[in-house]
Amino acid sequence: MSWAATDPVTWGLGPNTYSTSLVLLLDDGDLNVQTLPLGTRATTFDGINTGREVTVQMAIVVATADGDYLISDILEKSLRQSLTAPAFHTEIRRVKTMAAVDVPGTDEDETAQEVTEKTRGTFYYVGYNENFGNYKKHPDGTAFPTRPATPRFRLGLAHAAQEDDDAREAVDFDAYIIRITDQDGDAVPEGHDMTTVATAGRDKIRLWLGNNPTASLVGDNAPMFSNVRINDGGTIQAAVQAVDFATLGLEPGFRLDRGLTFHYPDSDNAFRIIAVFARLPDEHRDFPVDVLASDETYTITAWAVNDARDVISPVASLQVRPADRKAAVTGAGLGLFDYLGATAVGFVYITDFTVLK
Repeated sequence: MSWAATDPVTWGLGPNTYSTSLVLLLDDGDLNVQTLPLGTRATTFDGINTGREVTVQMAIVVATADGDYLISDILEKSLRQSLTAPAFHTEIRRVKTMAAVDVPGTDEDETAQEVTEKTRGTFYYVGYNENFGNYKKHPDGTAFPTRPATPRFRLGLAHAAQEDDDAREAVDFDAYIIRITDQDGDAVPEGHDMTTVATAGRDKIRLWLGNNPTASLVGDNAPMFSNVRINDGGTIQAAVQAVDFATLGLEPGFRLDRGLTFHYPDSDNAFRIIAVFARLPDEHRDFPVDVLASDETYTITAWAVNDARDVISPVASLQVRPADRKAAVTGAGLGLFDYLGATAVGFVYITDFTVLK
């Protein structure tokens, strides 16, 4: 919870200043009480019940030898956290086979239906452009096309799997709110309580499609799925590019070397189907391309709100540390291949986003 506050020095409390507190009561079926110093602007209640109406009261209380006295009006706010927290990530899946299935209500007997399975690796909706790529323009390089056309940093959020449209409609879900804070806990410019928009367009972030190599995002030693490393309690888990290609369902003959070198496969059949994909987020927000500085740690929080801007979900949190490095783009004059095509780019910044867990 957070709120606005004026400087207690202006309140005229005199010697009572040192015996005056800000008292918060949260009723979620059980009564939760916190006594805070004057001037406090935020606090956290742990273990709160969700899926019910929660009432919060706030007041200023002074303690005297004769007891505690209320010296302000009581501010009260009710909210209903009936949705679960949004997710900053999704699973990575691969196409296992293409199965023939009946098409109900049509004259067609069968159609190609993707049969997929979860593979190792997690895709975080953190990166540049609509595909959350981990590369951006370097001053020594040539501009390349992206969507949005103006280079942007994009954060995405996914609804909880157990929520459906009816559940969100019942509480008038409007958007998620995103806040980005730096290592000092201060909100970054253009990163203070920004509203998301619904993500539209293709239903997947694709790795390979048909015989079209321009559907590949080139990263360091692997396509875009290399944009996240996970620090789990001090253990750095392997990034997706360290997983055996066969495990991910990649066709033989395809390889990507360090330095962004692109190699065509030995066989035209190597790009027959989409090998690996991640689902698009449900909501996203674009920020300036330089909103995160290299080698700094940031905390990103997000929560759901309704049309009246009432909070209707718990807060989700992601701690991330980006590190930029210059990388050369090579490959028989082909330049950079990304989801919008080939561009003769000399250098790019590759950003490693380390998620701290």
